[in-house]
Amino acid sequence: MSPEITIIERIREIIRNESISVETFSKETGISRYTLDSMFKKGTNPSFENLTKIISAFTRYSLEWLITGKGEMIDPISPEDRIKNKEAIQSEKPFFESKSGVSYYEMPNGKYKMRVPLIPIKAYAKYIDEYRDCEFINNLEEVEFVVDKIGLGKYFAFEIKGDSMDDDSKRSISDKDIVLARELRQDLWYNKLHNDEYPYWIIVLDNTIVCKQITEHNVETGEIICHSLNPSPEYADFRVSLNDVRQLCNIVARQSSSF
Repeated sequence: MSPEITIIERIREIIRNESISVETFSKETGISRYTLDSMFKKGTNPSFENLTKIISAFTRYSLEWLITGKGEMIDPISPEDRIKNKEAIQSEKPFFESKSGVSYYEMPNGKYKMRVPLIPIKAYAKYIDEYRDCEFINNLEEVEFVVDKIGLGKYFAFEIKGDSMDDDSKRSISDKDIVLARELRQDLWYNKLHNDEYPYWIIVLDNTIVCKQITEHNVETGEIICHSLNPSPEYADFRVSLNDVRQLCNIVARQSSSF
C-alpha cells in the first residue's frame, strides 16, 4: 500500500505546479513565511483559514482535493469564472487601517471585522526578542475579530498556553484560546492600572509570556500582583516589577478553542 499523500505534500504540489518559490507563494496567499516554514518542517496541517487563503489565491485548484486528496486537483470551472472569483477576493478593501497596521472591514450589521497579527505559542520566544520589529510583525499570520467600533491603539492576538487561567467557568481562558489584546503605552504603566475594567492581561517578560489577572497595582513600588484563575496550588499568586516587563496588553476579547 502506498503511503497517504498529506495536505502538506499537496501544498508542495501546488507550488511545483505553479513553478513558483515559497516566498512568492507566501506573498500570493498572505500566509507568513514563518508559518509556512514551520508547517513544512513539522508536517503540521494548516488551519482551515489558511487552506481557504490558498484556494482564494490559486482559484483553479479544488478545495476538496486540497483537504481530502479526493477528486480532481484542478477545479473544473471556467477560466472566466476563476478570474471573476479572484477579482472579487482581491477587491476587498479595508474600511479603515490604523497607523499600527490593524485593518477594519465594514460589515452589513454595522460591526467591523478586525484583522490583527497572531502570535502563536510556537512564536513566543521569537516574539520576546523581536516584538518591536515591524518586519516580524508584518509576516505573522492574521486572525479576525468582530468588534463594535474602531480602536486606534496597537492590537495583537495571542494564542494561550496552558491552563493556569482555566477554572471551568465562563470567564476561563483556556489552552489554545485566542485573545485580542491592546497594548498599554509604557508611560501609562506608572498610573493606576484599570484592572477592574480590564482584569486580564498579557504580560511579556524577558523569558516568557503570561496571561494573568492583575489583582493589585502598587503605584509607589511599581509592582503588580499576578493571579491565576485556576485554583491549583502550582498557580499561586506572584509579584512582578514593571521594570521587568517588556510589554503590557489588556485583553479585550477572546475566541474559544472549545466547541
